Amino acid sequence: MRAVNEINTNPDNLMRGDPENTSRAIKYLNEVLENPEGREVRAYNRRAYSPETAKNLFLFHSFYVFLKDGKLEHTLVYTVTPKGSVRNGNWMLDALSDIDSYNLYLAGDNIWDVEEYTNRHGKTLDLVLTTEKILKRVKANFTFFGPSSVRDMPWYHLAWIALAPPPILSLSSVLLFSIHADNCTSAVVETMVWK
Repeated sequence: MRAVNEINTNPDNLMRGDPENTSRAIKYLNEVLENPEGREVRAYNRRAYSPETAKNLFLFHSFYVFLKDGKLEHTLVYTVTPKGSVRNGNWMLDALSDIDSYNLYLAGDNIWDVEEYTNRHGKTLDLVLTTEKILKRVKANFTFFGPSSVRDMPWYHLAWIALAPPPILSLSSVLLFSIHADNCTSAVVETMVWK
């Protein structure tokens, strides 16, 4: 609840609700597809909200990093929007906490516990196919639902959730509410395409 209050009241988070964010993201993703030379995309997860928030099975943040000639060009995230925003969830370029956590990670000061998503075969993300899949997701106009990434958990975690008493929300309810909805993690995990 503290995080929701922070998003709704902190002026630094007002940009998350800018209705033009998604348009800017679409424009940039189209530019990537038109000129993929020298570009690459990577996906990362980190602590949610702040470096003090413990990262666990249910609480972490995911975002994309687009590089051009090996240097950061943009970050991309599907983010919650402040109360009263035109949209319920927004694709956003260059969220300050994503840029800061990524730069600290590169500098060796990994206070956000940033980790790159990797394929078990050591492969990298396919820039064009991942970008196309992100664009398709952006245009689908998903809404934001915090627990959406539950649907991406391995079966054994889902079984544990279903059997663990007392449920605040049943697993079936969460899965039902997450239809045509995303959070930062489901938006990344479900759009990554490996080479």
